[in-house]
Amino acid sequence: MDCTSCIHGIHISTTSRTVRRVALALCELRDEVIKFPETLEEVGTAQVDFFNLAGMPHVVGAVDGTHVELHGAPLLDDEYIFTNRKGKHSINVQLICNARYKITNVCARWPGSTHDSRVLRNSRIGERFADGELPGILVGDSGYPLQPWLITPLRDPQGNAERNYNRAHCRTRVTIEQLNGQLKNKFRCLMGQGIQMSAPRACDIIIACAVLFNIAKDLKEPEQAIEVEPDEVPHHPADQNQLTGIALRAELINNYFS
Repeated sequence: MDCTSCIHGIHISTTSRTVRRVALALCELRDEVIKFPETLEEVGTAQVDFFNLAGMPHVVGAVDGTHVELHGAPLLDDEYIFTNRKGKHSINVQLICNARYKITNVCARWPGSTHDSRVLRNSRIGERFADGELPGILVGDSGYPLQPWLITPLRDPQGNAERNYNRAHCRTRVTIEQLNGQLKNKFRCLMGQGIQMSAPRACDIIIACAVLFNIAKDLKEPEQAIEVEPDEVPHHPADQNQLTGIALRAELINNYFS
């Protein structure tokens, strides 16, 4: 923001107020521009698009978390909860996308120490899937526990069918990794040292960037993806939901990849 003020000859306080107003105005467009498929037609289109990528059935979205650093933000006593595994202060942003590389859901409110699986479990979209309100399934990396509505790759695939499943899963899930790269490449404030604001205001900026990203997609602006570093993969002890997820994954492998 200092650079913007200097380049345009505007006092930094004026720049700050202007950025704030624009960000809030864009956040008002969130529900209009960022939509998760819910109608039969929307769900059907999303599933066909993903199936055409790699033959993975029933998928309505790919989910992942990405960290946006906070630079010089006044965190005070909350500093430790914003410190991620790399020792940086950040917001852990959950994104879900469709096969056309558009954001269909964004959750930007969790501090950097929060793991992706917890963000999803406590997000509104995660709760709606868990309650059976939303049809279809999500694909995620091994950092997420298997659920009846979320499938992950096999850690040690055995045989051609399981290897075929893992390849299809990878080709399906790569959409969200590429989208993360495109988003940060387009809005450089989400890269590097990140956003020089308080955490709540930084979250508004992230949402505003997501809104602008989808608008740019609708206008067919060209993209240039960047590499995204993979997260560390934790172990998730099996519970009843995960056992149901294991059964779902086995059924998909048997019916579509054997």
